[in-house]
Amino acid sequence: MHAKCVIQNNDEAGIRPNKTYLALTNEVGGSSNLGYSEKDERNFITSNLRCADENADVKEMISYFMRMKDINPNFFYAVDVDEVNQFKSALWVDTRCRASYEYYGDVVSFDTTYRRNKHGLPFASFVGVNHHGKSTLLRCTLMGNEEICCFEWVFKQWLRCMGSSPQAIITGQCKSMFGAIKNVLPDTHHRWCIWYIMKKIPHKLGGYARYKEIDDRMHGTVWNARSVKSFKKDWSAFIVEFNLERNRWLSDLYDERRMWVPIYFQGKFWVGMRSTQRSESMHAFYGGYLHFKSGLIQFVHEYDNVLGNKEQKELEDDAADAKGVVPCSSSTTIERQFQQQYILYREPRSWNNIVEFDPLTHKIRCECNMFASRGILCCHCLDVYFYYGVDRVPSCYVLPRWSKNVQRKHTFIKSSHDEKRSDESHNLFRRLCTHFFNVAQEFITCEEEAAMLNSGLDELRAKLVDYRVNLGSRSVPNTDNNMVTQSDTACVASDIQSPSKVATKGRPRLKKLGSELDTSIKRYMRRKKNNPPQENNGAINPNIVAVPALSTNESHGNGGFLSLLHSFLHS
Repeated sequence: MHAKCVIQNNDEAGIRPNKTYLALTNEVGGSSNLGYSEKDERNFITSNLRCADENADVKEMISYFMRMKDINPNFFYAVDVDEVNQFKSALWVDTRCRASYEYYGDVVSFDTTYRRNKHGLPFASFVGVNHHGKSTLLRCTLMGNEEICCFEWVFKQWLRCMGSSPQAIITGQCKSMFGAIKNVLPDTHHRWCIWYIMKKIPHKLGGYARYKEIDDRMHGTVWNARSVKSFKKDWSAFIVEFNLERNRWLSDLYDERRMWVPIYFQGKFWVGMRSTQRSESMHAFYGGYLHFKSGLIQFVHEYDNVLGNKEQKELEDDAADAKGVVPCSSSTTIERQFQQQYILYREPRSWNNIVEFDPLTHKIRCECNMFASRGILCCHCLDVYFYYGVDRVPSCYVLPRWSKNVQRKHTFIKSSHDEKRSDESHNLFRRLCTHFFNVAQEFITCEEEAAMLNSGLDELRAKLVDYRVNLGSRSVPNTDNNMVTQSDTACVASDIQSPSKVATKGRPRLKKLGSELDTSIKRYMRRKKNNPPQENNGAINPNIVAVPALSTNESHGNGGFLSLLHSFLHS
C-alpha cells in the first residue's frame, strides 16, 4: 500500500516513473529488496492510474467536474456533445478563477496551438495579467475542432459563466476564431499575435535575393511607425523599393493591417500584451507533465496543479510586497507616491515624444500613449511633472488595477482540489501515515522513548489482529479506481462516448506542395558546397539561381506542381 501511494502521489505531481522507482529502491536499501521492477511500476501506472478505455477517460473527466461542483457550487463546467452523444468540447472554470476575472479579465490571451493528448483535441486557455504583471489562468477548454461553430460555443459558454465579455482579446491569425469573436463578442477589441506574423517572414520572403534588407526594412516599418499616416507611407515605399507588388502574402497583411500593426492599437488598453506568448508559457507548464498519450482526465488533474502553483506564486508575491517596497532613486514626492501604490515601476526607454500638459488641472497626455495602453505613466509625463514642480500625480493616473493596496476577493478563495482522485482506502492510509510520521518525529530523539513507541505499536498490532480473527473473515470491497459519481448523474456520464481523432489544420508538413523540390535544391546546394567547381569558362548571370534538373521519370511520376516546373525547365 505504501508503494502504491508513493507511485500515485508522484504521478500526480508529474515526477517521472524512473525517479519514483529510484526513490523506492533507496528507501528499502536496493532494488533486490523491493520485490518488483521498474517495468512493473510503469505497468501499474498504465493499468491503474491511466484510463486505457477511451470512453472511461471521458467519464472520469465528467466525474471530476461533478465532484468539483459538489465541493464548491461556484465551480463552472459545460460539455458539448453531438447528435450521437459523442464528446465534442468541454469548458471548466475554477471558483478562484471566476472571482479573479473581475480584476484581470479586461485583456485576455487565447491560444489553441497546444494538442498534447491522445485524442488530438486542441487545448486552449484564457490567460490574463495580474497586478504583479504575471500571467494568471482564467479558464481552460478542450475543443472538438477549430471550426467557427466550436469557437462560438466556447465564447458563449464564457459569457454564460462570467456574465461579461473582456474588453480586449489577443489571438492567433485564425479566420474561424475571427468570425466567432465578431459574432459572439462584438464589443471586444480583437487583435492578432504579431509574433506569429513576423515569424513567417523567413518562410514567406526568404527566397528573395535581398531578403536580409527586406527583413530589416519590414521590421522597421512595422515597429517604428509614429502614426497611421507614416506607416502607410513607409509601407508603400517598402513595397516599391523591393518590387513586392505581386506578393500575395504582403498584400493580404496590408489589407488586414488593423488586426496586427501596433500603431493601430495605440491609445487602447492592452496591459502591454502584443502576442499570445503568455498562453504559450502556460502551455509550457503543462508540457512538463503531459505527452501525446495523455488522457483527458490527466488534463484536468494537471489543471489542479497549475491552479495550485499559480495561487502559491501570487500569495508569495503579495507577501513580499507587503513586507518591503522598491527603493527610491531620488527624493521626489511623486516617486514616493508610486512607491506606496505600485509593486514595481519601470520607466521604458524610448525616443522623445510630444507631451500635452495643463498646468491648472495637471491633466497630461503623451504622444507615446503608454498610459492609455498599459495604465502606467511614461517617463516623458513624469519629466514634465518634475519640470513644473508638481508634487503629486492626480489619482486618475494611479489605476487600482496595478495597486498593491487593493483587497481583491479572489485572494480569500482557495482553489478547489480534487481530494477524491484516489479511493477512500488510499486517503485513509495517507492520513494514518501522516499521523505516524508526526508521532515518530516527536519521540525519535530519545532511544528509550523510541523503544516504548515500538513496543506500543507491536501491542496495538497484536490487538488488531486478534480483533480481526474474532470477527471472522470479511470480504474486502474492490476499490481500484472506481468512478465516484452521484446516482442521478452517473447515467448521464456513462452515455457520453469518446471523441473522434481530431485532424490538424493545414497540409501535413512532409506532404506540403513542393517539398520534393525543396529537398532536391538543398541536396544540390550541399553537393555544390562540398565539391566546388574547378574552373568556370562561361559567363554566368548573377541574378539567376541555379536549380537542379529533375529527371523525366521523377517529375512526371509526382505530377502536379513538379510536372509543371519540369515543363518550364525544359522550355
